[in-house]
Amino acid sequence: MPTIAIIEGVRITIYLKDHLPPHLHAIFSGQEAQISIATGLVLNGNLPRAKLKAVQAWLAANREQVSYIWREIRAGRNDGGMIE
Repeated sequence: MPTIAIIEGVRITIYLKDHLPPHLHAIFSGQEAQISIATGLVLNGNLPRAKLKAVQAWLAANREQVSYIWREIRAGRNDGGMIE
């Protein structure tokens, strides 16, 4: 599970060969949320409200790059790397 960013202490990961729809995993202090890359909505799980808002803002600013990395990781052409 490549980590692609750390946002205010929240680790953002994309699992290899993960299921559709395209999403990321946001992990913080024992909590995890699956967040849609396309919409920023929580698909499953939860995070503290302030942490979720920070992740959603980061995702909105980086959506195109996150979508590209999600496709590349799923296709086995990329093993991650941090998005600044």
